[in-house]
Amino acid sequence: MTAMRARILDLDGAIMLQPEMMDACARSGGIRTAAGDLAPRLRLQADRGALADLDTRLGPHRAGDVHFIGSGDFHHLALLLVERAGRPLSIVHFDNHPDWTAWPSSLNCGSWVARALEQPNVLRVITLGPDSSDLAAPQTKGAALGYLREGRLELHPFASSRTFYAGRGFAVPGATAAPGLNGDGLVWHGLEDGDWHMRISEIAARLPDAPVWISLDKDVLTETEALTNWDQGRLSLAETLEAISIFARHRPVIGMDVCGDFSPAHNLGPWRRLLAHLDRAQRPDQTAADTRINGETNLRILRHMEAILS
Repeated sequence: MTAMRARILDLDGAIMLQPEMMDACARSGGIRTAAGDLAPRLRLQADRGALADLDTRLGPHRAGDVHFIGSGDFHHLALLLVERAGRPLSIVHFDNHPDWTAWPSSLNCGSWVARALEQPNVLRVITLGPDSSDLAAPQTKGAALGYLREGRLELHPFASSRTFYAGRGFAVPGATAAPGLNGDGLVWHGLEDGDWHMRISEIAARLPDAPVWISLDKDVLTETEALTNWDQGRLSLAETLEAISIFARHRPVIGMDVCGDFSPAHNLGPWRRLLAHLDRAQRPDQTAADTRINGETNLRILRHMEAILS
């Protein structure tokens, strides 16, 4: 495999505010793709024309690139990067949210996992670490639960919890069926319970015999290690990097995207402004300390991936 290269998709200027990170990217032979003009049409929900323009600007796909894409408002661009890989693969997805909404059929930051599973080359998605309210009643939020039943989607939340929904229960990796309100539900077995290394190793051992793409939204981390546009989870960066290493020992890693930096959302227009208000936390502008925290975390991720992919 070609040596790892950092690539900055500069949609919102978030990474540009991190000088040590920019220096490290340059030393890795990394490049910056300017796309700030496309951001208003890509933030939160992707406009097809803007998506095609971004694809053109990225040029030919290169295996082993680690893409830093700024705010989690752009996480759905991971699907474009996965499609560009052009081969069967599994996605290992770290996130405080499952991003599994099947309806509406647009590509947005809450639906990209469902859209990915519609692609025949995506064999499985493993989602790790959600600690948000999305699992409370997923059927009311359009969750693509059918992919859980099929075994193409695994979800492993941070904490053990219970889901109720009207319908027949089913047992899946990470959850068991249990009697619920007006039907059966799921009891999720949280990653915080038991041995972290063993749990991740068991998950990695079940992966299809194909490479993996790593998709990391830093909102899965605590606020001591990331400050994002979204509500945040409880994983530590050390746990996350250890998990990536375990997956890399089981299957080759062919690429990665990283989001979860903070950036103010300007020029959203009425529809995206409504989405932002309904879907995510509304933070004030970040401070210099927030920028430093995000930059330090990005550096740790970059150095870890250099060791894995070089």
